Amino acid sequence: MKTGEERSTRTPPVVTPRYDDAVSGTHRTQEHEILIADTGLAALVTAGLLDRAGFDPLVAPSPSDRSPPRVTVVWEPGLRVLERLGLRRSVERRGTRVTELGRPGSEKSWEADASSEIALVAVGRDQLRALLDQAVRSRARETDRVVTALESAASGVRATFDHEETESFDVAVTADRSLSADHAPEPDGRVHTWKCHQLETTAKATESWGASAAAFATPTGDSTSLRLVTTAETPARAAVSVDDIVDRFSHLGPPTADLGRALRDSGFEYRRVRLAAPASVATGRIGLVGPSARTALPGTHLGPSTDIETAWALATALANASGINEALSAYERRRRDLSGRFRTWLDDESMSDPVLSPEFRLLFSARRLAFSHVTGTARSVKYAIDADR
Repeated sequence: MKTGEERSTRTPPVVTPRYDDAVSGTHRTQEHEILIADTGLAALVTAGLLDRAGFDPLVAPSPSDRSPPRVTVVWEPGLRVLERLGLRRSVERRGTRVTELGRPGSEKSWEADASSEIALVAVGRDQLRALLDQAVRSRARETDRVVTALESAASGVRATFDHEETESFDVAVTADRSLSADHAPEPDGRVHTWKCHQLETTAKATESWGASAAAFATPTGDSTSLRLVTTAETPARAAVSVDDIVDRFSHLGPPTADLGRALRDSGFEYRRVRLAAPASVATGRIGLVGPSARTALPGTHLGPSTDIETAWALATALANASGINEALSAYERRRRDLSGRFRTWLDDESMSDPVLSPEFRLLFSARRLAFSHVTGTARSVKYAIDADR
């Protein structure tokens, strides 16, 4: 189903490279019509993996497509998936490799001595976008028409483009929950976050914890990414006041010489978020990936990696299942299974930090997993990568 508005710069592949042991490598060019209704990180990784599995997906923008953050921090499990697209080495070369984590003022220091293992890679927005364009968008069919609605039926998905033209697909993949039939307005969150960048660089990642507040710093090449998180009640006026923000986090000894200066010089982004998992990651013939298939844990830097993993999980299900419904059911089961097992482990591990609020116990444990080579936490990647579900 190709139109004059779509472009293709390659011949569909006839051989499927293995991107995980779960993919048999026996599939050839597939007949299913697949719509990728989004152009964010998770959607493009899904398109790239499906392309390499022999499918020929169509990529289209969604209403909520927005620029990614200035710096994207990818945790090691996410890099493993990017390696299947031939992107891992390029991301590591262009980004800042993070191998150590310090906890100033704490007896539980997580600083690693001469560690050579990568925990995170911080890569610039424009660099990551250029790499994705080269590896995925240059190979995929693409249309500039915006998908404004998706309607799932037993036999497929009806997509509306630009509020007018409609087309049918066997399955649609999106990171935009507003296109899903079960979309409902999100209630206000109780976790408050601030993010900014300071021009001074740091040699390693650092973090400071309180009972209901935490401060994080991650090196990003020529600058440092700062994140502040609290579950304490924060009035609207205090949320945008530099002096109030500094007062709320000064007791932690935030990992920066002058927090107020950093907030004033670079500006900051403030958000309120929730820690509730989505009810479902598959509605009818619509599969959700990325932010719509997870709950963010602010400050952990696990979000992008989990978004990448949702792309891998859905692409693997579509490549291996005999039918679309079976694939989406398998994807749903996998996400629930991983979430359940991870939360069971978190419940056990977090008991060692009873002073923390419930939200911060989850945040603390997930953060520790991200730096497991430093903390000595020995857990399977397949559990850890689902940390913010």
